[in-house]
Amino acid sequence: MNSELLDARAKLAHLKRRESELVEELLDVHKAIAAQTLVIDELIKASAVPPINRLPNELLGKIFLLIRSEREKLAYVSRRWRDVIFDTPSIWSEINLSCYGGCPELLKLHLERSRQTPLTVSLDVDQPQSELDVVLLHANRIRVLRIFSSPYIIGRLAPFTFPALEFLLVDLHSLFPDLLLPLYSRTPALKCLRFQGLCGQPLLSGRAATQLSSSTGPRSTYPNIFPTQSLTHLSLDGVMDCWTLPPDSVHLPVLESLKLRNNCPMSFLAAIVAPKLEEFEFSMDFDLVSVLGAFDGSTSTFDNVRHIDFAASPSEKVVRYGLAQKFCYAFPGVRHAKIHMQYLHPLFSTCQAVGHPHTPIDNWTHLETLEIQDFDVDKVDEDFVNWLKKRKDLGFHLKLICGRRTANHSSVMPDAFKAGLYQTFQECCASVELCCVPVSSPMYLSVSANSLQLFTSPLRQSNQVDPTDLVALARRYSTEPADLLRAQLWTL
Repeated sequence: MNSELLDARAKLAHLKRRESELVEELLDVHKAIAAQTLVIDELIKASAVPPINRLPNELLGKIFLLIRSEREKLAYVSRRWRDVIFDTPSIWSEINLSCYGGCPELLKLHLERSRQTPLTVSLDVDQPQSELDVVLLHANRIRVLRIFSSPYIIGRLAPFTFPALEFLLVDLHSLFPDLLLPLYSRTPALKCLRFQGLCGQPLLSGRAATQLSSSTGPRSTYPNIFPTQSLTHLSLDGVMDCWTLPPDSVHLPVLESLKLRNNCPMSFLAAIVAPKLEEFEFSMDFDLVSVLGAFDGSTSTFDNVRHIDFAASPSEKVVRYGLAQKFCYAFPGVRHAKIHMQYLHPLFSTCQAVGHPHTPIDNWTHLETLEIQDFDVDKVDEDFVNWLKKRKDLGFHLKLICGRRTANHSSVMPDAFKAGLYQTFQECCASVELCCVPVSSPMYLSVSANSLQLFTSPLRQSNQVDPTDLVALARRYSTEPADLLRAQLWTL
């Protein structure tokens, strides 16, 4: 009897201790619930703030710079956005006078908001004098100036000095570039000059003409076109067939980039002396027979050119071949070339001329990268492939870009040579970058994942392999893990 009583009391004591433990645990759970509830409430409050409103003002201002044309609309979104827009001077630094017709007070307000930020100013035809006078009061901080077809505006610039002007774009539209001569002496910082709508030959002043005609020694600078001593970038766009410049008459000692978009640059190319020229871009839509002679003789003017954009597109095939060869011989130091697909065969076909390399492009002995625009795999021949194989161990980089029509073409290469073409490209090059190039699954069955970068259009829409299928193929057949295959898909 006593033993049973003792057992019962012991069991009761155990139950009370257990009850106390459970009550204490329950209290702990209640505390944890309360704490977690506070955390959730804070997260809910934080998530209620749009992500863009969590950005600091400085970063928000840089975003608004990308869409500055919508600045007035953005200012109505919120008080904070309005304050950021009004307190970011660079948002107001781009001034197009055609947008202020009859509102000089608004122009003054925008210039005031830009504070002391360098300005980009566009002056169009028939600008009201009142607005032109307002913006020219800030001539000391205009860094970029665009002038469109107005001799009146060019004349109005005469009394002003532009100490900060670095980039000048002038759409001449049948005007002579000589109109700008008085301006150059007041633009000491000018580095970049672009002429559009060139038409007619620059006029020689009497003194310059006398100097050029009477000089018996080496001709010096041809002074009457642009400020030759300070320019680092020059772009000429328009008709130049009547330009008759003496050889070596245009000295451009610090010029680094030259872009010519015209019908006959022969005289100009023969005239320039630019020892620091590194980038050359040439495009043209007319017959180029007359231009080939400009590259004859010494090529010392162009020996330092490292980047070349070969975008000319003459209609005659014989001219295309001749031009491609001349470019290769005239620019022997090229390291980075961008060419149109139509010049692939002229550049890589055998050249029979005595004393020339086996193929024209072999004259570019330091070539590191080649970008082919409007790439068409159906027009690739064995000359190009064999040339790549010969340079297999030189670390060559290849970039192929298809045009919109080529990228959306539904048919994909049927024969075995073309089916293995991209595999050959990758084996022969340090890297291959494909942009909008149509692909089919057989091309990627054995592709290594080390160097291929793929930028292509939506694959389903062009009857090509699905992106998930591409990954599956890489996992099944590649010698490297599939996650090393850097496939980036973008929409045209």
